[in-house]
Amino acid sequence: MIRMLEEKDIEPCLSIYNWYIANSPATFETEQLSLSAFTERVHRIVKRYPWIVLEEEGRVIGYAYLSAFNERAAYDWTCDLAVYLDHEERGRGAGSKLMEAIIQLAERDGYHHMTSIITEGNTASEHLHRKFGFEQMMFFPKAGNKNGRWLGVHYYVRTLSTLEEAGKIFNYRIEAEKDR
Repeated sequence: MIRMLEEKDIEPCLSIYNWYIANSPATFETEQLSLSAFTERVHRIVKRYPWIVLEEEGRVIGYAYLSAFNERAAYDWTCDLAVYLDHEERGRGAGSKLMEAIIQLAERDGYHHMTSIITEGNTASEHLHRKFGFEQMMFFPKAGNKNGRWLGVHYYVRTLSTLEEAGKIFNYRIEAEKDR
């Protein structure tokens, strides 16, 4: 079942994410996060963006969320995507389920573009993004050093709507947030 994040999901999401910090170049974070630091990050993100989890048999096996592509207001039409799966659940379709759901939420919220940064060599993530209509727009070689390895990053982008459609939905969402 895919659903919106609840407070009880933060710790399982952190466990998934900390595995990638320790064992994978999928994230360029190098130090595992504490529960309080991760909780603060989650709360900051969900004030404005959706965060979903995929739960099977009462256990969170993956999550996806949107965040700011850039904090400057002119970029408000573009969101950034993150998808993380329990490392033992990869290759079973969970990433596709999360991707489909988070794209629907981004479209609902009126974003024009969705971006995603994928570390060089993460072919499974590249395949998943291409499957859902993302195109590689840039490659930065040796953008970061993790565990003694210089790694590049690919920027993938998916267009979600026309600018006119995005503007109508996005402006409606901003006005609704002001009324709260």
